[in-house]
Amino acid sequence: MASDRDDVIVARIPSDVVDYKILPRLPYKSLSRFKCICKKWHHLISHDIVFAHEQSRHGSPISFGYVYQHKQSIDFIPIDIPGELNVCITNSSFFSLPIGAECIRITAVVDGLLLLFLQRKSDEQNDSMCSINYPDAIGKFHYVWNLVTKEGHVIPKTDRHCWFVGLAFDPWITPACYKLVNLVQRRKGLREEFSFDVYSSRTRKWTMSDHKFVIPKGTRTLWNIFCAGRIIYWASNPYVLWFDVEKDVAGYTLLPQLEALGGSRHVLGATNDGILTSTHMLQHSAITVWMMSEDGDWVKKVSLENVPTVSSEFKLFIPLPFTGGDRIYMEMLSYCMSKRILVCYNINTREMTMIGEMKDVWPPSKCLYIDYNRIARLGSLGVTEC
Repeated sequence: MASDRDDVIVARIPSDVVDYKILPRLPYKSLSRFKCICKKWHHLISHDIVFAHEQSRHGSPISFGYVYQHKQSIDFIPIDIPGELNVCITNSSFFSLPIGAECIRITAVVDGLLLLFLQRKSDEQNDSMCSINYPDAIGKFHYVWNLVTKEGHVIPKTDRHCWFVGLAFDPWITPACYKLVNLVQRRKGLREEFSFDVYSSRTRKWTMSDHKFVIPKGTRTLWNIFCAGRIIYWASNPYVLWFDVEKDVAGYTLLPQLEALGGSRHVLGATNDGILTSTHMLQHSAITVWMMSEDGDWVKKVSLENVPTVSSEFKLFIPLPFTGGDRIYMEMLSYCMSKRILVCYNINTREMTMIGEMKDVWPPSKCLYIDYNRIARLGSLGVTEC
């Protein structure tokens, strides 16, 4: 006689299948809620690089944030807008400076490579430790850190000043090699001559490029360096210079101009599709965003007048490179410069959202965009030096 209750067979799904095959396929709103279920899932969704890799493969939204300098160290602030998911690495695993060195300037972040300008600490013990661990690190030096492999490379010095160095790295074309390009500037009467020194991680040597050109001398400030894949840009009103390391070509063009702007500031950027952008900082809390067309002309995308603030406490703002979409990111400073925050302005809804507070208010350091899911997709593309 059959029992009143049939035996129930419960099938169990292995945890690794749930973690890395099922969860990464879910909508980001569901994942945002699931982070609160347990500590394991919170860490998995927020910090696990394998999860981020699987998530990026299945069309999940791109997660990103900004790196900036905090005193002599590097900090990371994720973009965490309510209702949206951002997968990010923790500060502890993000970056560590070489022993006996401190950061002067962040120069570039390109597809998982971070270019820094460092110097030895004045402490005698730290100086000797830096000499033992990094014998090429003399005085001030450039340093490339691989966010995927957690490896760092000290860049040998050249005979010429290296103040305007950019990083070129396109892992889809040359996954095992990056290059640095140094802009060399010489005055010749009322004109200026520009040439380029190129460093290759394959040879570990600097070479002089054959490319040179002369443009009228201007009252320029420090060059705003922007690195996008294989192309490096140097911008200072009214020109932008560029060098393509893959095609070995260089040139220059005029920045977008408006009447009566004087020495206005341009901040170069690029969309996720690789389109060059220029964020134009104007007077009276206004900005204009330009995009480069296929014909090489600047096209105005949006013009904002009287950009709102998140509160009356903040007055000054610094636009960050435009990366496409319907959002513009910027830093805002309080009246007494005692507070610095990262904010997001939605072009469509005209809403301003505070992302988070940033450390070390003044002087403001360079704040650079980093696409973490893109780095996760490059996990197998380690950069080596031959």
